[in-house]
Amino acid sequence: MKELLTRRNIVIGAGSAVVLTAAAYEGVHLLRKRYAPSPYDDLLARLDNRDADTQIGEAVLADVDDFEAKLVAAQLRARLERESLTQATLHDVRDGHMLEAGGWVLPETLALLCALAAKAQ
Repeated sequence: MKELLTRRNIVIGAGSAVVLTAAAYEGVHLLRKRYAPSPYDDLLARLDNRDADTQIGEAVLADVDDFEAKLVAAQLRARLERESLTQATLHDVRDGHMLEAGGWVLPETLALLCALAAKAQ
């Protein structure tokens, strides 16, 4: 009777597992929706659902009179260089830095980032 757990079978099985894992990882990236390049891609990459965030951003832009995308992007880059988006939004809530958009009250950093997503469309 032939042994099932030979060194050769273990190496082949482990190699196959590595190949399948790498293929699955890359497949997720290949299937992800692509967007036209924008000058804000470094910031927009922080958003989980850019389509939904763009809708929020459109509501923000409807309520903001003087939105200057380049200035906002520079401010967000400076802020998000020091802390994560999660930390920034928590600090906004703690410090009362909130914006109202479409009847929703949002942390300022998140609202402005969503507005940039809407501008990038």
